[in-house]
Amino acid sequence: MHFSNVLAIARTPSKSEDFRALIVRTVPNDLKIDTRCYGQLTESLESHKHYRAIIIEIDTPSASNQTLDIIRKTRSDNPGCTIFVVVTFASTLSKTKYYLAGADYCIKALETSPEKELSLFDAFLSESARLKRCGLVLDQDRMCIYGDGKKLEISFVEMKVLEALIQNRLLSHNEIAAVMGLNTKYYDSRALEKSISRLRSKIKAHYGDNIIQNIRGYGYKLSSGLICASHFQRSRERSDRE
Repeated sequence: MHFSNVLAIARTPSKSEDFRALIVRTVPNDLKIDTRCYGQLTESLESHKHYRAIIIEIDTPSASNQTLDIIRKTRSDNPGCTIFVVVTFASTLSKTKYYLAGADYCIKALETSPEKELSLFDAFLSESARLKRCGLVLDQDRMCIYGDGKKLEISFVEMKVLEALIQNRLLSHNEIAAVMGLNTKYYDSRALEKSISRLRSKIKAHYGDNIIQNIRGYGYKLSSGLICASHFQRSRERSDRE
């Protein structure tokens, strides 16, 4: 992971320092890692726009709902920031609510052994950093994906699905069905899942990465920073020049 500015957030000041120590042990680079506790973030996150990554630990069931507000505010204040959520208590709760709030990545690290927890955290951050370096581009005009010196042709429907995911990050099954031109009341969910599975397999076979994540019971999510759309990129560049 190669973020120049990282914010580690945990429930209390002491927990924040412990969490920071874990991150430093996991990522031995010379990173600028700041810490905050929940109480320091509930009012405003405006001052944290310079952070490229925010890593939030959730260690109790009661902290779960409180952190949802922090995630929403962080995502609203800084849409370009990568938000990691690490759940460190035994929970049957779905990760979906964290994704809906705006998190990019979520891991449940429930191992009691510090060595095992460190190993899980290391694998999590390493995989996230690897995905961030891929840099694929969706070309809507040519209906293809290009990157890493390769080109992958896709269908119009597949292009529209990727375009919608790039814009929204997370879509429900019904929203995906609407993008695909299906009747949202009567579509065959198995057929939809097979269509998305084929698209995922096609991209993985070509580039080696799963860029579309299946959010069980909800829909699909695009891995943050993995792919951009050429139309959206040009629009942003024009806005920056103006």
